[in-house]
Amino acid sequence: MAEDLRVQRTKRAIKTAFVKLVNEKGFANVTIKGIAEKAIINRQTFYNYYQDKYDLAEQLNDELLAIFKGIICHRIQSLQNEDHSLPLLSDFYKSKDFAEILAAREAILALLSIQYDQNSFKNRLQELFITIIQDQLPINFTNLDISIIGNFYIDMISFIAKNNVQPTEQDLAELRKLISLIIQ
Repeated sequence: MAEDLRVQRTKRAIKTAFVKLVNEKGFANVTIKGIAEKAIINRQTFYNYYQDKYDLAEQLNDELLAIFKGIICHRIQSLQNEDHSLPLLSDFYKSKDFAEILAAREAILALLSIQYDQNSFKNRLQELFITIIQDQLPINFTNLDISIIGNFYIDMISFIAKNNVQPTEQDLAELRKLISLIIQ
C-alpha cells in the first residue's frame, strides 16, 4: 500500500530541511529543532518518522544508494553488451542517469559531508560499486583496479555535485589523455 500523500509531503519537507541545514551548518550543528523549524513541522512530527538525525541520514543514504545501484547496474549492463571497456564518460553525461545525479545534487553533497562512522555515504557507495562490478562483470579485476575505478567514479560524482557542472567533451578528452599518461 502506498504512503499517504500527506506523509510523503511531510517526509520530503523533513529531508529537504535536513539537506539544506547540513549543507549550511554541517551535520554536527544540525538539530531536530532546526529541522522541524525549517520543515515547518513540530518536533513530534519528526519523531513520528525518524528516531534522530542519524536515522534520517541513514534513510536518505539508503534512498540515494538505491538510485546509484540502478545507475551502476544500468552502466554495467551496457558494458556487457559491448567490449567490456569502461563506458565513456561522455556517454554517461548524455544519459538519464546523469540527470538523476544532478537532481539529487544537494542531498549528495550533504551525505558526502557526513562522516560519523564507517557507514558514511562515500564508503557505502564505493562498497556498492565494487560489489556490483565484481558480481556482474566477467573480468578479473584486482583489488587495486577496483579501488582506483571506484574512487574515480565517486570523485567524479563529488565533483559534479560540488561544482554543479557537466564536463565538456574537451574536458573529458583531456582527462582521458591524462589518465592514459598516468597509467602507462
